[in-house]
Amino acid sequence: MSKLLRNLLLAAGVVVAGQAAAQVTLFDQPGFHGQSFVADRTVQNLDRLGYNDRAASAVVRGGAWEVCTDARFEGRCVVLRPGDYPSLASLGLEGNISSMREATQQYSYDRGYNNGNGYARDYDRRAYRDDNRYEYRGDGWRYDRSENRWERY
Repeated sequence: MSKLLRNLLLAAGVVVAGQAAAQVTLFDQPGFHGQSFVADRTVQNLDRLGYNDRAASAVVRGGAWEVCTDARFEGRCVVLRPGDYPSLASLGLEGNISSMREATQQYSYDRGYNNGNGYARDYDRRAYRDDNRYEYRGDGWRYDRSENRWERY
């Protein structure tokens, strides 16, 4: 195998491994103590997994995560960027996380709120409308084309 091809394959492997390593770890006590919960994929309802409204601190690795106060990504949502969050109280999230998913460009919109450390962004999802992604009905429901499902907004 040529040296160039081997290096290209190695670089591609590093990129894929870096993308697959995105995860968030929640702890039920401040300062990364207590019982933990690790997620590397979407969790629509933490109640089903016995960890609803328990998170007091978090560690985000390998990608940003959108966490929401209600199941199915409803309620108040905050995007946590990679880093350590020894207390979620300053974000108003301590004991309030009910759903989470890896944040991609489609979820990273915000209204400019910055919690002071440059990591978390807070936004009101109802203030955002993307006509390419959603099909809206007048009764409070919209169809999410990227996730192929109906949701309340």
